[in-house]
Amino acid sequence: MTDQLDLDQPQPRPGFLTTLCVLTFIWTGLSILGSFFSLAWGKQSAEQMMASKVELTKQMSEMKRLGMDGFADFFEKLILMGEESNNNFYIGIFVSLVVVGIGLFAALKMWNGFKIGFHLYIVYSLLSVVAIYSTVSPSNVPSFIIIVSLILSGLFVFLYSRNLHWLNK
Repeated sequence: MTDQLDLDQPQPRPGFLTTLCVLTFIWTGLSILGSFFSLAWGKQSAEQMMASKVELTKQMSEMKRLGMDGFADFFEKLILMGEESNNNFYIGIFVSLVVVGIGLFAALKMWNGFKIGFHLYIVYSLLSVVAIYSTVSPSNVPSFIIIVSLILSGLFVFLYSRNLHWLNK
């Protein structure tokens, strides 16, 4: 009879899952705040864009002078990416808020023990990688940014998957 009672008792949330969820809550919360601050400040002016472009061009020239053409290409793509992002500013903010909202909802579901949260987190992870393409053409996105995003997203999906045994709702 005592074995029956032990099976009916809800198991406490694993500490590792709690840690992952808290990290996700912090990241998504900061992302939402950042998006709202960006909305409050608005698009960059032509002068601000030019100052940013001049600074990145200086760095690009220095990289070319040192024979680091790969880094020079990276800075060139950053310039183009910044211009396109600014031109599509409001679309980018909207997409960002939707994607981050999915991530926050997914973490809340996992916090409460729902397996659907894990599946939503996978969707969030994939969307967070490809969301940049809603405002920037693929040829202007440095591969390094996509690779790092994929690695971090894949790592968190893997870490969350270690807790699937507890997600039973």
